[in-house]
Amino acid sequence: MKLFHHIIACLLIGFGSFSASANEDTKINMSPKLERAIERGLKGLAKAQGTDGSWAGIYGKNVGENSLVLMAFMSMGNLPGEGKYGDVVAKGVNYIVKQAKSNGLIQNSEGSKGPAMYGHALSTLMLSEAWGQTRRKDIGKVLRKAVSLILKVQGPQGGWDYKAVPRDGDTSVCVMQMFALKSAHEAGIYVPDAVIQKAVKLVKKRYNPKTKGFGYRDANFKPGQHVGSSAAGTCIIHICGVKDKAFLVPPLNTLYKQFETVVKGGRMSHFYYFYYYGSVASYYYGGEHYKKWAKLQEKWALSHQQKQGGWSSKHYQNAFIILGSALPYRYLPIYQNK
Repeated sequence: MKLFHHIIACLLIGFGSFSASANEDTKINMSPKLERAIERGLKGLAKAQGTDGSWAGIYGKNVGENSLVLMAFMSMGNLPGEGKYGDVVAKGVNYIVKQAKSNGLIQNSEGSKGPAMYGHALSTLMLSEAWGQTRRKDIGKVLRKAVSLILKVQGPQGGWDYKAVPRDGDTSVCVMQMFALKSAHEAGIYVPDAVIQKAVKLVKKRYNPKTKGFGYRDANFKPGQHVGSSAAGTCIIHICGVKDKAFLVPPLNTLYKQFETVVKGGRMSHFYYFYYYGSVASYYYGGEHYKKWAKLQEKWALSHQQKQGGWSSKHYQNAFIILGSALPYRYLPIYQNK
């Protein structure tokens, strides 16, 4: 298996003034226990793959959920035809490629539910990672059209909607399009700087300095509400290289306190989104903050893993846990550390 060192969302290097890489002091060794837990999680996901290469969940054969699962495998060094789960990834990538429409939208319109542009962004992100490391022509063709669609439907204020129309939606769907564009750019697809700058400006407007978090559709963030969206906003701010610590340290501290509460037995809505986005944001910031976060991460992951290998009955939630936990391996270019 080829080794791709120093890599990884959100999910990014090479975006001019908005470029960022994981902090160089973010170097921790993953414990054997957590590594085995991730392996059990991948094993469970591999068993659940259908004969057509897809995973069927509560949203049907949703391309977004399928792409998250594929990135979970890729985060541990598996590529199409390469690695322990190379065949699994190859079948899954082929399935996603087949779902591309003539207008660039990647969506399984038969027997699939869920917001189109969220799944499209996840598929674009996954294909960017796959194409960046394989250069398969069929993937590249689909990827270019997918990126063009995202650029075409950016809203007037810089956001995106759940439908493929130029309208500003919530923070979560906006951040996912930004992840996809950043990854595509890193893979070699042209993305105008202005598009990212416009989106960053919108996300920053949704930050509430008093409550230290990012709101769902505005700056009205309240602790305990929309924690997934706030984690997503914190994550993309770090990845896009914003240097103003007012947007970095306070929301990170908020995320840590929220995570600490969950590890101690508290409940949280949209926890799996929070786990992933919060982990990437913390990883990018690095240093002692990430070391503390990683300890909470391991404690939660080891204590909540189920016998079948997953942490949930939902494939996408298991994928989020694996992606957030596997960051130290840096196999995915969106988590690149240069």
